Amino acid sequence: MEGGWNKVAVRIWRFWLEDIEIYELASRVLGDITNDLNETTYVKVGGELTFHWRTEKIFGAFASTLSEVGKPPNHRITMHYEFVRQVWRDAEDLCKFLRSIPKDSDTDKLYDFYGDRIKLPKCFNDLELVQNMFVATITWVYFHEIGHLMQEHGVIRAEFGDAHGDAAQMTDVHDFEASNDKRLVGRDALVSHVTELAADFEATHFYVFELLRHVTNSDYVGDEQRNEVLAGLMYLMVCGLSLLFLRFNGNLPILPTAVIEGSHPNPLTRLEINVPQIYENLDLIRKLGVVNHSIDRKQLVFISGKAALSATLYWSMTKTTAQKFDDRFLLKGLLSSSAVLQYLQPIVRCWDEMSPRINEIRRFGSPLGLMNFTDLFRTRIAGVITWGKGPEGKTSSSSLPDA
Repeated sequence: MEGGWNKVAVRIWRFWLEDIEIYELASRVLGDITNDLNETTYVKVGGELTFHWRTEKIFGAFASTLSEVGKPPNHRITMHYEFVRQVWRDAEDLCKFLRSIPKDSDTDKLYDFYGDRIKLPKCFNDLELVQNMFVATITWVYFHEIGHLMQEHGVIRAEFGDAHGDAAQMTDVHDFEASNDKRLVGRDALVSHVTELAADFEATHFYVFELLRHVTNSDYVGDEQRNEVLAGLMYLMVCGLSLLFLRFNGNLPILPTAVIEGSHPNPLTRLEINVPQIYENLDLIRKLGVVNHSIDRKQLVFISGKAALSATLYWSMTKTTAQKFDDRFLLKGLLSSSAVLQYLQPIVRCWDEMSPRINEIRRFGSPLGLMNFTDLFRTRIAGVITWGKGPEGKTSSSSLPDA
């Protein structure tokens, strides 16, 4: 392993990587996380976490539980080489696209909403931009799989699905392209959607605290540069997460719907949920004084919205048939769509039903990693008005994200 990584370290200063180098970099990053989790967490409960690669041309990953509930956890995360290769290439292509936007063009002027037309953080060189976006994305996906394992979602899906506990425990929980094997409906679809959102929540919590651990390391960044580097890394994270869900979504926008079917929620709805969690966590940490940064909530929202705009421009102008800006891919605010509000009603009810059992079998992790819904949020989705003069009827599909 060390020999392979040394080769990457020598050649990393090129502005591109060959496929094998992408795999070696991903192996180093995810291997280090696996070792760290084993040493700090799994050894304490007598368990083991392993990481494996698969060679099928699939954009996906999955988590496996190889042990019974109540016994030391034997967990495995599997990722496809094609997944990390595509994540890197998408990050490369996004950076190339943003640099190619003509000055003072209509596309360029869209950035005026955010106060400037800077499209890539200036604190990183060309390769660091791609590398940071890549590492953030694959790390988030890895933590998503950890979220499934922490909450034993194979058990939860068996106990709370249509079979109501009579089905055998699921050993694998698939994500992204690997999830297309079976079209779920009814109760099974609802439980699957809830567990996916719960794993997203764990992943975003993990990622934010890893990000903060990174920027508070004086060997990586000094106090004077912390705000700039934190803002830059957050921007690249939202770019990477947006590209992830846009690729999962495909080249046609999936319009929001209140109908719950399939194994996974609408990718763009997932993005709408995850991005606010990033900036809300960072804002809360600032207010509590846990980490010394001075990026206020409005700035955090603008950074997130600008990054999502960049990813939307790239995707709609290069990956769709029309190859022009399509604001149907754009974040508009989670609570701006009556269909999404209606979709979330059974999600919240189902989570309330399942969460006591998840608390019972979840053996490690911060309580902050558990999905939660505020009273204000619950009131908002319960009071959705789909007709007349309700606020949902006044939503503009062309508006930029709310600040």
